[in-house]
Amino acid sequence: MIRRTLLAAFFLLISYQSKAAQIGFVETAGNACELTPGRYDLQAAGEGRVVIPSGLYVKKEENSRIARGTCTFALTLQAERGKKIIVKDSRQLLSLRAYPQNTKVRAELEIFKAGSQGTKQGLEAQATATAEKLTQYLGQQDVIVETACGGSEILRGNLSATIMGEGKARAFAKNLTVAIEEVACQ
Repeated sequence: MIRRTLLAAFFLLISYQSKAAQIGFVETAGNACELTPGRYDLQAAGEGRVVIPSGLYVKKEENSRIARGTCTFALTLQAERGKKIIVKDSRQLLSLRAYPQNTKVRAELEIFKAGSQGTKQGLEAQATATAEKLTQYLGQQDVIVETACGGSEILRGNLSATIMGEGKARAFAKNLTVAIEEVACQ
């Protein structure tokens, strides 16, 4: 009797949890991720914002002509029945450094719903006679992904950098922050 009660409670708990909103772990991949590619939990950043560990580091020395790197992420969103999840207001800090001898650094960021295409945002620095340093936030202020009522979506992001030229250079991007909220369907 106790065993049946425990089994019934276990299945009730599982069915209850499956109805609640679920924001899964972040899966990262790429050859230039700041952190080792793999699975990471989201981190709270205050005021309904979360940190997605999607950083990038690409470096080129004088003895090479080109360096490239990418870091991508995927985040599964599952809304509770009668609600939807909205992801908006992305923000990521990019820092580019290029040292003389005709060196160019370009970084691009794209955040989008899986199966669609996002708006690519780019940042570029070029050094000819003097060093060039550029640090700036890239992001989107509008809604990036919105699930259907009780539905699911995958938020994806691509971050890449290309460095070309004769001098030294680097491209660095720190974690991405986004606002994620669950609201009642209308």
